[in-house]
Amino acid sequence: MNKSGHSVIVFFLVIFFAATIILPHNVNAQDVVINEVFIDGGTKYPDWIELYNTSAAPVNLKNYCLSNKLDRKKWTIEFDLIINPHSYKLLYCDGKGKHDHTNFHLNGISGEVALFSPSNVVIDSLSYTDIPLFSSICRWPNGTGPFFVNKKPTKGIANQLGEHKLSLRAQADIKFSHPSGNYNQPFELEIYSPQNATLYYTTDGTLPDSSSLIYTTPIIIDKTTIIRVAAILDNTILGYIAQSFILNKETTLPVVSIIADPKFFWDEDLGIYTDGNNFKNLSGGNENWRNNKRRPVHIDYITQNGSWNVAGNIRIYGGASRGRLQKSFAIYVNDGPDKYGIKHQLFSGVKREKYSGIILRNGGDDWLWGQIRDGFQHILVENRVACDTLSYQPVIAFLNGQYWGLYGMRELPIKTNLLAKHKLPLQKVVILDGGVDIASKRGPFANISNIPAEGDYRKLLADMDIDSFLDYLIVEFYSGNTDWPSNNIKCWKAKSTKWNWILFDLDRGFNGKGSDPVDQDPFVSLLKNSKYNLMFKQLMANNKFARDFCARMVVHTLTTFKSERAIKILNAVADKVRPEMQSHINRWRWSWEFKRLFMSVDKWENNLDEIRDYCRKRPENILKFLDKHFLTGTTKNTEINITIKGKGTILAEGVKLDNGYLKGPVPQNIILNLTAVPAQGYFFKGWASNPEKSHLELKIKAGEIFKNCAVFELIKK
Repeated sequence: MNKSGHSVIVFFLVIFFAATIILPHNVNAQDVVINEVFIDGGTKYPDWIELYNTSAAPVNLKNYCLSNKLDRKKWTIEFDLIINPHSYKLLYCDGKGKHDHTNFHLNGISGEVALFSPSNVVIDSLSYTDIPLFSSICRWPNGTGPFFVNKKPTKGIANQLGEHKLSLRAQADIKFSHPSGNYNQPFELEIYSPQNATLYYTTDGTLPDSSSLIYTTPIIIDKTTIIRVAAILDNTILGYIAQSFILNKETTLPVVSIIADPKFFWDEDLGIYTDGNNFKNLSGGNENWRNNKRRPVHIDYITQNGSWNVAGNIRIYGGASRGRLQKSFAIYVNDGPDKYGIKHQLFSGVKREKYSGIILRNGGDDWLWGQIRDGFQHILVENRVACDTLSYQPVIAFLNGQYWGLYGMRELPIKTNLLAKHKLPLQKVVILDGGVDIASKRGPFANISNIPAEGDYRKLLADMDIDSFLDYLIVEFYSGNTDWPSNNIKCWKAKSTKWNWILFDLDRGFNGKGSDPVDQDPFVSLLKNSKYNLMFKQLMANNKFARDFCARMVVHTLTTFKSERAIKILNAVADKVRPEMQSHINRWRWSWEFKRLFMSVDKWENNLDEIRDYCRKRPENILKFLDKHFLTGTTKNTEINITIKGKGTILAEGVKLDNGYLKGPVPQNIILNLTAVPAQGYFFKGWASNPEKSHLELKIKAGEIFKNCAVFELIKK
């Protein structure tokens, strides 16, 4: 045989053996199982899923899918990934979505893992809750048995017998003699065991196990105490439960008790509150608290009327304020089937009982100084502006039983909360956070290059909620917020909505830290901002936009921001937190910058006086700024006084007139549009003093005194 013949034979032999080695056999998809899962690692210990091939032949995992949800696929393996017979394959759950890294993370406090076959069938799955720190969930016997909690993970090798079998129940039927609450005297706490299980408990926030204290006799609660309990029967964890008992805390404010394994806060690797091992030097930049890693947490919410609890995940929240020792938190409770873990009313005046996350805000730049400046501004404009606000409720926080001071509880501006607020079903939502995103091709101004001086600007901004945009600008300008728009700017759009704007972080307004004086023009800084000016300079050159903006700002100035109204709201918020300010200041004033060392309640009261002074002086100055930039003219005293017969609302420039009333100076070049809006089931019949006028809208000139009665009648069925 010639040399070329030998070459052909060798070539075909190589191809034959290569195919024999790498091509998987046609196996049953169930030959591949989820063998072990590791959850809630830190920067050095990423979460992972271990798959195991139980068959005697290699399996190609291409087109298999993994997910952290049982009902939908998240990540498809789009490349050849061979798992040999009786071998393991590790996939890291870090959100990277490349190679052997999935595009999702595993949920901390409770969650799911699912493996889908190439034909989209779930072939293996797991649900879990309350997995102890540094433990994994593994099968025993290896590859075939049920799942156990394993305190010593066996990554990439045969599993060892776990300490306790995993319970899939969220909570055991463990009973306490006393609910979580605020108590004014000591008591004996009794705990009742389900199915005669042994109860193990801790009081430091760690999840209990068989090495923890065993409950045998009532526990004396004579100080603020948190308790976590595990029920274990026949080597099986039936479940966990946690309670908070606050003692001798005189307050009318709600109490938020945060319970978590201390390592999740203070460990140099895992802890979200510490500088951590990555901290390089005193200039900062690598501290643990700068990242957004989430850790599992239990929350007890305690009021004078009772308590409720929820499990979720917590992270550090905010920008520069993270550097303060009292840090802000974002708490997520969106792991359930409907995404809304909180089913309670959280904020006074907000008729809603559906939330997927909250913020515990330390006060931002107003921390210890005025403390309530941002919350006050949101209450001031809430339900009066078309842009989104963050509802505010002052609360007291405890972290693993330790007093953690005064916080402002706020709604977390995430997709599910925004949809719930607008009574929209779950759908795709885009949130743009920061000037770069908003000015990008993804943003609301992407397709707008030129705005003419004449014509309807609304057609050019057809994809934007104009009322939301106008109100957003008005609040920021009126506030005099100097930490905007280069920072603290956010908008969102759902599939079924237009672009809406979100107000947040107004600490540098209303005479706040680093804010401009009350008589300083707020328009100048935005007009000078070449990068993030929201096209305001181009828009203000459009006559119709200028009219709409000025007229709406005048109405807000005479109603929403009316000095008497603003000061009344400020005083009401201050009255709520005043009893707590001394304790709050004592807790934190020693902990940060020098000037706060000398903080006192008297100085806090003086800072509130500065806000009151701003409330009194800002309206007059705003009208001057409007005339300077828009030539609105001198003002004339104007009055609108409309009584209502039936059910309906009177709007001036789209802004609700409480009791149909407005009084104050209106620039002479502004004509106000007045609209009668019937309530559901009613129609507008007309104006009582002008029977011939039955149309909904009227125009009111500056200097006019308009008194009338709007008549609304029931629609006859």
